[in-house]
Amino acid sequence: MRRAELEIRALNAFQAVEKLSRAGIEVFSARLNEKNSITLQVNRKDLQKVFAILRGSCYNIKKVRPRGVSRAIAVAVKRAGFLAGALAFVLGTLLFERTILSVRIVGSGAYYAAEVSDVLARGGVKRFGSLPKDTSQMTAEILSLPRVSFCTIGKKGGVLTVTVEVTDENGHRASGPLASPVSGTVEELVVVRGTACVAVGDAVSAGGMLVSDEVAVGEETRKVLVIARAKIAYFFSAEYEADEEGALSRAQAEFGEIRDISSQKTDKGVLVTGTAFAVAAINLA
Repeated sequence: MRRAELEIRALNAFQAVEKLSRAGIEVFSARLNEKNSITLQVNRKDLQKVFAILRGSCYNIKKVRPRGVSRAIAVAVKRAGFLAGALAFVLGTLLFERTILSVRIVGSGAYYAAEVSDVLARGGVKRFGSLPKDTSQMTAEILSLPRVSFCTIGKKGGVLTVTVEVTDENGHRASGPLASPVSGTVEELVVVRGTACVAVGDAVSAGGMLVSDEVAVGEETRKVLVIARAKIAYFFSAEYEADEEGALSRAQAEFGEIRDISSQKTDKGVLVTGTAFAVAAINLA
């Protein structure tokens, strides 16, 4: 199978994997180079489709290189002496049995074994089954886990190997649900993994659950690593011993982003009221 390697730049570049998957393009491996850059491998026969899909959006394809069998064939063309070996390799690969006898999760992100196993199960991977033709969606889900920078899913013989690398091997993974730090109204809510317990516009209490660490899978309920962020708007009132300008400046410094501000002179200074915002996040910057 001939493959090509592409480097793609875009905001949230890893979402290109999911976009290609939805279009029926198989992605063999994906590696986050930096926040807005990803390197992935696809079939060379799909290159025109890839360019059409991504160039129609906000993606910039920086380079294309032959990889895997495609690269081996390219070298063999230049060095005819290696052609027989390259062809033998291709034929040998095609003859490997398709049945999955065991699954290995390796790499610095192997501690995500439970999460990766869930992704594989949802993707239809099971013992004594066969590897789905398209693993792009599974790769995208694994890449969305905190600090994961590289993922590849491959099969050799009867062993399916999932390699997961993280940017910080010793980083701490926060667990449990996401709770509100203040009482107020949900202004924004982003849930990558977990079950949302509230919606934008809902009133919440301090300590109230925003995102649960349990998800329904069929008739079962499973624990998952929550990946979510919420922004809560809340009322504030603070009195400062200063003139109006000074009081507003101190309120800005104390509460950060504020709106709907009003001020009133008091015997001690100025009372400032308005709406402030608190951000709660777990495994998501």
